[in-house]
Amino acid sequence: MIDLGLDDLEVAEMLTRALSLIDGPVEDCWSEFLKEKDNTEESELVRLYEEMPAGPIDITGVIAVGVETARSCLNQISFIIQNPVPTSPVVLQTLLRAALVGSARTLYVLLPTDPDERLERAHKVVARDTESGRQGLRQFAGFQGMRAFAAPEDLVESMTNHRKELWPKGNPPGDGKIVEGMSAVMHDALELAGVGEELGHEFLTDHVTWLWNTYSGLAHGYFWPRLLPGLAEDDRRIPGDFPLDLHQIATATHMALLAALSRMAPGSTLTTETIPNNWPAN
Repeated sequence: MIDLGLDDLEVAEMLTRALSLIDGPVEDCWSEFLKEKDNTEESELVRLYEEMPAGPIDITGVIAVGVETARSCLNQISFIIQNPVPTSPVVLQTLLRAALVGSARTLYVLLPTDPDERLERAHKVVARDTESGRQGLRQFAGFQGMRAFAAPEDLVESMTNHRKELWPKGNPPGDGKIVEGMSAVMHDALELAGVGEELGHEFLTDHVTWLWNTYSGLAHGYFWPRLLPGLAEDDRRIPGDFPLDLHQIATATHMALLAALSRMAPGSTLTTETIPNNWPAN
């Protein structure tokens, strides 16, 4: 039994809102995304793809994986909570952390209204993805015991060259810098969704910082999050307010999907418009 603090009516209402958001708007946008993801008509996402160096990893794949990860993890959380599925808090928390990263990486690239900024951020995110892959593949190339998984040298070389083309100034920005930028755009996305007006702008700023740090600690199996206060005083495995955290990340995922749909729309090339707060547009 997981105590999420649902004896409090406001907490229970927040959980209901979060699950309704996941099962409703997030799923609706995901269905629309699946219909549009192979669309090659002129759009802002196509522009980003065409203006970046070609290689094994491209921005369309990065965006697709980001929104799929976020939606799928939230979908699984919703299923676990609404069905008698035996689990423990860390399972829900780790899924929520993955949804946080998937939505934030998408928002980081697609939320800005400046086309040049979107292109620069696309370079950063793909360069970081490529560098991570290059490091892993370089080690895999030397496998002796798992020969079937040994990376071919030409793929290692391709990843190395691609990363240099994407980010010729040296190593691409580390995860810390990108996460810092993701925090800012996640805040902006939640503000755009009206969460700042509902909960308070200062609260929202603090909560985004809480989400990044606390759920990273939980997903890495660290002990320190258990020192934090939570709704369930007798269960230190659940710091903070899980229903509210779920709602915030579900909102960010909804906004990430809206951003993807908006930047995939025909005729959106070089748009300076912000993303719509509903989809499809009326």
